[in-house]
Amino acid sequence: MKMLKLKNRILSVLIASTFIFGGCTDSHVVEDNSHMKVGHFVSVFDKKVNYRCANEEKSLSDSGEFRCASFPISFYMDNVKLGEISSIHKDGYVFPQDIISLEESKVVYSSDDSL
Repeated sequence: MKMLKLKNRILSVLIASTFIFGGCTDSHVVEDNSHMKVGHFVSVFDKKVNYRCANEEKSLSDSGEFRCASFPISFYMDNVKLGEISSIHKDGYVFPQDIISLEESKVVYSSDDSL
C-alpha cells in the first residue's frame, strides 16, 4: 500500500512538472526572420522617411528601424527618392551618406564656397 502511494506521488509530481516546465518551452511556431534584412536608418531630416522594398512602401519605426526580405531597399521623403542600399553594414546602421549618390558632373559646395 505504501509503495502504491509513493508511486502515485511520484507520478503526480512528474505530471505536474511536465505541465509547469512544458509551459516554459517554446512550443509555438515563431516566424523565421533570419532572411529579413533589418537595419536602422539614422535620419537627420525633420520629415518622415519611408522605405520601399519588394514593391511595398513602409514607414520607418520611431527608432528608424526597417525590415525587408530582399535588396535593394530605397528610401524616400515626400515621394522623392533619397537613395538606396544593396547591403547593410555589420553594425546595422544606414546613414544618409550611405544612400545618397552624386553624379560626377555635379559639384557640391558648402556655405563657405569650399568643395
